[in-house]
Amino acid sequence: LSAALQLLEEAFVKLSQGKHYFGGDSVGYLDIALVSHVGWVKAVEKIAGVALLDKAKAPNLVAWAGRLCAHPAVVDAIPDADKFVEFIVKYGSFLKPINGPK
Repeated sequence: LSAALQLLEEAFVKLSQGKHYFGGDSVGYLDIALVSHVGWVKAVEKIAGVALLDKAKAPNLVAWAGRLCAHPAVVDAIPDADKFVEFIVKYGSFLKPINGPK
């Protein structure tokens, strides 16, 4: 995931051309598609105790995520990472492979 986020950081720098969002000055489809994963990434960070959206490694992506999650069109639509953690703790056993170890 860390390697994928690094590639996403590079893509953001190239596509945004110094602007706030992937497509420029305003929120676009790619921003909307990707921001839906931010809560899950933050939940994984909490559960695993790792920093995936790390300012040192992906400063532009971290700034983008913060800006987009605070955007009026998004702020009420993205669940807090704690809600994702709660979901994983509650339903995590359902996520195990059917034919996996017992």
